[in-house]
Amino acid sequence: MSDIRPDSTDIMAGRIPRFFSNLPLSAALLIGVIAGAIGVTSFAPFHFWPGYFISLFFYAILVITSPTAKIALWRGTSVAFGVFASSVSWVFVSIAEYGQVGDLIAALITFCFIAVLSVFWSFSAWLGWRLQNSVKALPATFWVMFSLLLAELGRSVLFTGFPWLLPGYAVENTWLFELLPIGGIWLTSFVVVLTATTLAGLVLQQRNQIMLMTVVVLSWGGAAYLNYSPTQWVTQTGTLKTTLVQGNVKQDEKWLAQTASSSLKYYQQTTLAHLDSDLIVWPETAVTYAYSQIKPYFANFSQQLADSKTTLITGIPDVLKGGRDYYNAIWATGDGFGLYYKKHLVPFGEYLPLANYIGPILDIFGMPMSNFQSGDDNQPVLQVGEWGIAPFICYEIVYPEQVREMVRDSDLLITISNDGWFGTSFGPWQHLQIAQFRAKETGRYVIRGTNTGITAVINEQGEIVAQAPQFQQTTLTTNAKAFAGSTPYVTWGAWPTLALMALVALFCYLNSLFPKTGSVRQTAKEQSA
Repeated sequence: MSDIRPDSTDIMAGRIPRFFSNLPLSAALLIGVIAGAIGVTSFAPFHFWPGYFISLFFYAILVITSPTAKIALWRGTSVAFGVFASSVSWVFVSIAEYGQVGDLIAALITFCFIAVLSVFWSFSAWLGWRLQNSVKALPATFWVMFSLLLAELGRSVLFTGFPWLLPGYAVENTWLFELLPIGGIWLTSFVVVLTATTLAGLVLQQRNQIMLMTVVVLSWGGAAYLNYSPTQWVTQTGTLKTTLVQGNVKQDEKWLAQTASSSLKYYQQTTLAHLDSDLIVWPETAVTYAYSQIKPYFANFSQQLADSKTTLITGIPDVLKGGRDYYNAIWATGDGFGLYYKKHLVPFGEYLPLANYIGPILDIFGMPMSNFQSGDDNQPVLQVGEWGIAPFICYEIVYPEQVREMVRDSDLLITISNDGWFGTSFGPWQHLQIAQFRAKETGRYVIRGTNTGITAVINEQGEIVAQAPQFQQTTLTTNAKAFAGSTPYVTWGAWPTLALMALVALFCYLNSLFPKTGSVRQTAKEQSA
């Protein structure tokens, strides 16, 4: 197939499409990077929801008006680079401050990470351009939307996945937030991308936008109805008085022998002062001694907890097979039980992908790497008295399907983290926002215990009901409610979203059979002919 579109004269008709089509590549790339960088404002801590819509709007315009597939690829890459460079800049903080490398190497590693994430959008732009010029029965904006969602799916699952800040996370302060219990983050991502690309199609006076615009209006209208006439998907079954202990241990001191002892003493003494709570939560690796070492030492302490009907949940490392296998774990003791091993490890933080090839290179830079093992896929939830709590360690809360699979056997969700790695960046705020989406999707409270903040309790509506300040040694006590039942998303997963996309494609195809429903310019052109 030729790289130049056969119907470019028709598609490029009009001042705005012609302007973007004729843009020098350098100018288009600059617009793309700036538009992409605006997207970070949609997410915490900024909460300016139109920001990401602006990024996607310009992404669609730049791809659709590209004269060749190669130019579309570069234009899409520029928007992606702006999006990811602004939204995951906290990676630099983690590497520079705690990776034991200089700022230059940290910047290089961060650049490579952003470039890898951008490749998914590069592919999306190239594929979207190809599809819009080869399958003309469907609107160009449909193919741009489809290819971008496909790329985001790939980013979420390939190489263990990095589903951080998917498009649907931009909707927290909009009506679309109410769609989460129905279709989860993928339904809101679909509506966000469809809205932005359809608006771009209208500005470009693309053909066959009526059906897409209809779906956009119905989606927003349905979300507005749910916002003002909420549906109760789950039922409250109980209440647990919960205390979260935030140790605020500095990251560079956390694993020192002298710090481990004093830190453990603080956690224990603070816990003994809150034995009137049903549940007490310590953050990720609050205990830096191995599980096999600490369990006998905790025998009397655990009995005190059990006698007061109090369950302690703490992060703790575990070592198996004679010290060869290390696990990042959550342990429940006292009036509860269970040991959970983290399943989704952080690449380069908890394990090293392609260790035989990359390891020697990082050794040259003096960059330390952890070597944790992944836990089994099928692990039971933790037990807290009569309640089941689905556990997630740090990064795992960003995986909607993992949360969905475990929530069926749980009354609450718990996620423990050590966001000290992020420093004073907005990484912890984004992490907290993602946890809010998991709560709304599943209809469950999320208890979030962290080392340096942001420690919080989130209700089943995704609202923060209690929150501790960052970078303070403190406790947070509040009531966490247990719920039973399943939201449609927990029951059906992404299937409603896939069905909706299929229906949109079908209706767009049927609409293309009737030229009178095309664009305003196309209709006028046909009448004059």
